[in-house]
Amino acid sequence: MTHDPNAVREDAPESAAMVLYCLIRRVDGDGAERFLLMHKPNGLTLPPTKFRPGEDLYSALVRPLEQDLGLPPDSYFPERELPAIPNDISGPHYAGLPPRWHLYPVDVSLSAEGWARLEGLGESVSWLTATEILARVPEPNVQAIMGSLGEVDPPLGAPPTQPSMDALAARWAAENDRGVRVARESQVREILAAGTRAFNLRVADPYLPYQRQGQGFTWSFFTPQDKQDVHVHGMPAVEIYGVIEGRLQVWHKPMNQRGVRTWQQVVLGPGDWAEVEPLECHFAAWAGPEGLGTVIKAAGSGELAGVGRIGVSGKTKCGDCPAQHNCILHPRLLALIEEYSKPFEERDCARIEALVEQGDGA
Repeated sequence: MTHDPNAVREDAPESAAMVLYCLIRRVDGDGAERFLLMHKPNGLTLPPTKFRPGEDLYSALVRPLEQDLGLPPDSYFPERELPAIPNDISGPHYAGLPPRWHLYPVDVSLSAEGWARLEGLGESVSWLTATEILARVPEPNVQAIMGSLGEVDPPLGAPPTQPSMDALAARWAAENDRGVRVARESQVREILAAGTRAFNLRVADPYLPYQRQGQGFTWSFFTPQDKQDVHVHGMPAVEIYGVIEGRLQVWHKPMNQRGVRTWQQVVLGPGDWAEVEPLECHFAAWAGPEGLGTVIKAAGSGELAGVGRIGVSGKTKCGDCPAQHNCILHPRLLALIEEYSKPFEERDCARIEALVEQGDGA
């Protein structure tokens, strides 16, 4: 009886070896979601590559996306890593892999340059729906991946048409993983333009992969798209606002002072800074739809994380403030809060600008 050295045993043990499979999705004019598949000698497949020992995700993506598909550098962004699943032993095998390994699907978004490159590939790639793949692509590992997508929790959602804010920020963080992180102005603007919230680089309690922990301080960038609210910080936290572009109005009053006229406001321009002391209620509003600013909070050994009661959380909004029943908001401030409670696209920018331009006095 001869022995086939390439035969795979059904009871072969699993290993930690993994093959990355790229999920590039789009919605076509007929409303159907389709996946990109490459033409390989063995047939159609999702863009794959074997992970090398110690290799990170961004390095691995270079081979299928830049070398195989010809995408420009910095035109593709991993949005979400899906659970690894065991390979189908009847499927294709790669040199250097053991009989048992894992499939590692990653949902990938593309920039405009990336999409333009794919459009130029013509018939060298195919776009198929999940149903078409399951019916027409016999490759067992592709079948296993497509069959697992319905079990992903939470579901994948709509295909990304452009990189998300988190994907851009995570790519920036991966390129700045040493002792000095450099955030270029163009990068900050690109990241902020992709989202509707602040770009938080340092936080007391990191909740996103690109954030680093700030011991006693936090640091972020923000634009008019970021929602604002009236809030106060307990002792000893100081909040510092700096304006890079645009005009920012800061409303403020001591927490324990009563009377609507105690609210004051100041307008900051490019290069201006404002320090907000502990226990000073405040609200920041941009004068127009364009603006870029930075916020630094420092509290020494005080609390910076969370939203809730003073002394327990780093930020306290009106609903948790002990002085909430002895405090009336200024009518102009109420009008600004009304606009800032809306999505950015629905705000009346002319009204906001008029409210800001009514002067530096209350």
